[in-house]
Amino acid sequence: MPHTPLPASQCPDDFDGWWNLPAAWIEEPNVRRAGWSGMATRRIGETLYFIKKQSDHCYRSLRHPFGRPTTEREYANIQQLSALGIRVPEPVFHASRKTGEGFLGLLVTRELVQFVALDDLGELASDKKQQLAVAVGTAAGRMHRAGLQHSCFYGKHVMARWPDDAAQNLPEIAFIDLEKLRRPPLPWRAAAHDLSQLRRHQRLWNANEWDVLLNAHRAALSPQPPAA
Repeated sequence: MPHTPLPASQCPDDFDGWWNLPAAWIEEPNVRRAGWSGMATRRIGETLYFIKKQSDHCYRSLRHPFGRPTTEREYANIQQLSALGIRVPEPVFHASRKTGEGFLGLLVTRELVQFVALDDLGELASDKKQQLAVAVGTAAGRMHRAGLQHSCFYGKHVMARWPDDAAQNLPEIAFIDLEKLRRPPLPWRAAAHDLSQLRRHQRLWNANEWDVLLNAHRAALSPQPPAA
């Protein structure tokens, strides 16, 4: 159930404030092994915040053999894509804490205003679908050129927003749910995995429009000429 919006002056600025803030779960927290992870939302002032909270929901690596909350990895992944010029959720707070309840992870991001997931776009005119194919192919190509694989490349995790400027035809693209973003040992597998995953589950583009997306993707993968 949604909570009454808070005034902007009551925006938390520490772990306890965000963790204990009453917020509405988007869906029931996902329980795995001994831990759980869930996403909630709360409007503060004019801004909708997405609050991911976790307890003992950890990943392990050579650097962290005993595990760290996956919110830490997602925050690092957001930073990676942002550095590539790819639109991602804007983090406003992240931290981890070991307590008697478990190893807690917290990541707070701002809403991507006016962005809509591909799965929620509904019917589009042919020119709009082609514009969208070019924009998604280009953004995905930039990610894959860096050797990064999204790993959950579904329509619900690819967002689009058409600009107000009529002179700009291509929509802006954003990627969300970056918890599983990784760098596979064989770089070519990143594109093969993500594009196959998106194509299997999408119902937006026909075969010709999908070719438009692939052409834009190939162009983005190509080495860029040096600036004059």
